[in-house]
Amino acid sequence: MWNNRRISVLVCGCVVGMAWGAASAWATFDNLKAFKQAYPGKDAKAYSCKVCHQGAVGKATDLNAYGQSLKALPTPANPKKLTVDDLKAAEAADPDADGAANGVELKAGTDPADPASKPAGGQ
Repeated sequence: MWNNRRISVLVCGCVVGMAWGAASAWATFDNLKAFKQAYPGKDAKAYSCKVCHQGAVGKATDLNAYGQSLKALPTPANPKKLTVDDLKAAEAADPDADGAANGVELKAGTDPADPASKPAGGQ
C-alpha cells in the first residue's frame, strides 16, 4: 500500500532525476546553439545531438568522428559550452578521412563524421 512516506520518497527521487537530466542537457543546448550560430540556415535535422554523437541523445562516451575532432581541439575553454570560434577551429580537420574537411562538409550539408557522405566533387 502506498503511504505518504513512500510517495514522498518517489516524488523526491523523480525531482532529483529531472534536475540531473536538465543539468546535463543544458550543455547540449549551449553547443547546439553555438552550432546554429556557426552554421545557420541548415535543415532542422542538421541541428541535433547526432552532429557530434553517434546516438540521438548525446553522451560524452559516444562521440562520432566529428565530435572527436572537436574534443581534440586545444582551444575550448569549456567543452560543454563550445563557442562559434571553437567550432570554426575544427573546420580544417577531416576526421572521417573522406578527403573533405569538416568546414566544407558542414557548408555543403554532408556529414563530417561519415566517410560515405561527402560533397559532390570530393572537396
